[in-house]
Amino acid sequence: MTSTLEFERLQNALAAAGLTALQLTPGTPGVASPTRLACEWAGFQVHSDQGAFYAKVLYDDMRPVIDFAQSVEATRCAAAAGVTPAVRLADADQGVMLLERLAPEDWHWARLDRLQPELNLGALWQLKRAVQEGPAPAFERSPWADLEKLRTLCRQQEVALPADHAWIDDCVDQAWHALRQYPCEARPLHGDGLAGNVMVNAAGEFQLLDFDRGGCFDPWYDVAVTLNELYPFEPQWRAGIARWSATASDADYARCRLYGLLDDWYWTLWGLWAGVASTRPLEFSKVGQWTLLRCRMTIQESRFESWLRQVRG
Repeated sequence: MTSTLEFERLQNALAAAGLTALQLTPGTPGVASPTRLACEWAGFQVHSDQGAFYAKVLYDDMRPVIDFAQSVEATRCAAAAGVTPAVRLADADQGVMLLERLAPEDWHWARLDRLQPELNLGALWQLKRAVQEGPAPAFERSPWADLEKLRTLCRQQEVALPADHAWIDDCVDQAWHALRQYPCEARPLHGDGLAGNVMVNAAGEFQLLDFDRGGCFDPWYDVAVTLNELYPFEPQWRAGIARWSATASDADYARCRLYGLLDDWYWTLWGLWAGVASTRPLEFSKVGQWTLLRCRMTIQESRFESWLRQVRG
C-alpha cells in the first residue's frame, strides 16, 4: 500500500498505544459528489494482536472545521447509548480515532432508498432518540456558531461566494433569530442527516456513524437535517414529523424547514471553502452547488415568511 500522511499518523498512534502485528487496509476512498462520503476522515481497516478495528484519521485540511476532542466525546456518548461502535483509542496529536469494527462483510453504508420507507425511518428515529436520551456530551452544538466559523474561513481564504450570498445570509439570519425566540430543551444529537452516516446489515439493523456535529442542541435539529436529506416533498416531511412526534403541526414543520435551511447553507459554505482550502482531488464545490440550490428553493418558497412566524407555535 502506498504510504500517505494519514497512514503514517495512524501507524504512529497505534505503535504508541502498543498495538503490534499490524495489517492496515485503506477503507472507502473519499467522495464529495453526488454525496459526501469519507471526506473529512481517511478510513482504515486495522488488524492487530489486540483484534480487528476501524480507524479514522482526520485530514489536516479538515481540522479548521472539526473539533477532534468534541467528536470523540460525542462518539463515546453515542456508543454508551448503543447506537455506534465504541471508541478504543483517541490520539489527538495524530488525529486518530480507533473504533470497534463493523465487519465490512456484514455492514454497508445505507442509501436513500433504504432509509426512505416508513418502517426504516421509524428504526432510524429510534436510534436518534437513543442518542438524545443517552449520556450527554459536556458541550453544546450551535449551528449558528458553525456557520460563523465557515463565514470567517471563507473570508480568510477569499472564497468566491454566490452573487446572492448576502441575501441568503440575511434570510438565514432571520431563520436563526426566529428559531432562538422559541428554543427547545437541549439534548444530545447526532447532528447529521446524511444516509452515508448510517450503516445497515443484512438483518436490517442500523448503526449511526460520524458525530463530528454532535453535542447538545434542539432535538428537532436532528429531525430536520434527516428529513432534508431523505425527502424532497412536503407530505413526506410531514409524515416523517408525525412518526417522530405523533403530530405534524405547522409549527413543527416550520421549525424543520428553517433548520434545514441552516444546514443547507452550512454545507454550501463548507463545499465552497473546502474546494479552495483542500488540495485533495475531490469535487467539494459540487456539494455546495447542490445545497445552494436547496437554499434558494427554501427562501423562494412563498411561505418562507410564514414559517418565521409559525415556528413560535
